[in-house]
Amino acid sequence: MTDSDFYTSAMAGLPSLIERWLEIGETTPAKLGIILADTARIARLGDPAHDPDGDTLKRWAAPASRADHPPTWATRSALFLLSQMPAHPLPRTPSQCDGWAWAWVRLRPWESLEQAREALPAWLAPALEERLPHAWQDYSAQRLV
Repeated sequence: MTDSDFYTSAMAGLPSLIERWLEIGETTPAKLGIILADTARIARLGDPAHDPDGDTLKRWAAPASRADHPPTWATRSALFLLSQMPAHPLPRTPSQCDGWAWAWVRLRPWESLEQAREALPAWLAPALEERLPHAWQDYSAQRLV
């Protein structure tokens, strides 16, 4: 897989983090938006200007255009929350695995690929293990978009 192929696949898979958050969150989409934004602020995963409403989360989960794509803070926050849930949600497709790996590498300032790999929850590691090196390479390349 080339770096470009990985990045394209990861970007296509990122919305699945918001989709899974909406699927297994145990409250209304509006409250899930508040939780997502507050988590980003508290865990220092981003600084959203406002809390997304339920309609915004639904657009981010199934974007019809690039404008509807979820912001990085939201995907990082969703992965942070999903990785702690007892339901152990997993990505379902190769593209989703790429997106989750991309978000994981950007979740914290890891010092190495091994450190990022070792921090993965045991139940999530098998799904991301193969893709994490591609995500690390993409991160290390400091892509300018």
